[in-house]
Formats: sequence, C-alpha cells, structure tokens
Amino acid sequence: MCAARDRKPGFDSEFTGTALKIKLRGEIDHHSAVAVRSAIDDMIRTKRPAELIIDMSAVDFMDSSGLGLIMGRYNTIKELGGTVKVADPSPSIEKIMKLAGLERIIKIVHLTKKEPEATVQRAPAAVAAMNTTQSSTAYNESKTKNTKEVDEK
Repeated sequence: MCAARDRKPGFDSEFTGTALKIKLRGEIDHHSAVAVRSAIDDMIRTKRPAELIIDMSAVDFMDSSGLGLIMGRYNTIKELGGTVKVADPSPSIEKIMKLAGLERIIKIVHLTKKEPEATVQRAPAAVAAMNTTQSSTAYNESKTKNTKEVDEK
C-alpha cells in the first residue's frame, strides 16, 4: 500500500488506507489551533480513517487549545466509529494531557525509541582519587573511634 503525503502549515499527514497519521509541529496555542483543526477536519471528512494517530513528537508547546484540538478530533473520529491515539508526547505535554484526564479516553503511546541517557564515565584518575579519599575517610573515622575508646579507659 502506498502512503500519500501532504505538507500543511503546523503539521504533516500520512494516510495509509485505514489510518491517518497527523504529525503536529511547533507550538499549539489558540493562534495556530484554528487552522490546524480545520485542515485536519477536512482530511477526516475526505479520507474517513478508521484510526487517527496524532504524533506529538515535534510539538514544543501546547496549551488548552491543543487539548481542545485533540478532543475535537476524538469526537469526530468517534462519530465515524474510529479510534484515536496520541503518540510520543514530550513529558511535559503528556503531563498536561494526564492532568486533563485525556488518557482515560484516548490512548497515549510511545512509538519512537528514545536514545538511552548517557552514562557518566569517570576517568581512571578520578576513580582512583575517589577511592583514596573514601579509604582515607574510613581510616580517619576508624582512628578517631579507636582514640575515643582509649581515652575512655
């Protein structure tokens, strides 16, 4: 099946026969939501997808207008008997969606594999210095304890 691709301001779309994937970009606020909402609604009415996937991986900011955008598309797709998923929101946007209770009615999925966080590697000299410091601290604590025991006798 060949996927059709469209480029619109604020989002990209891909239709694969039964699923319409919308990749939102940038900031979703009251200024941008109106045009995006209208364009997505036109695509839904034309293509009538069984599933709408709203990819949030390229969204930098979202306010309540973004929540309204998602909920409105959910209602439209639900009327057509379809389902909606929100994919790859940033942690802050996912928190907003969860606080609003969206995850109770719309599935939030993580499709993009994230790179593992870099681990801090210490140079051998730094590790040796840490071990020396820890050893000398333990030695000093032990010496202090033994001195107190001698003084008490």
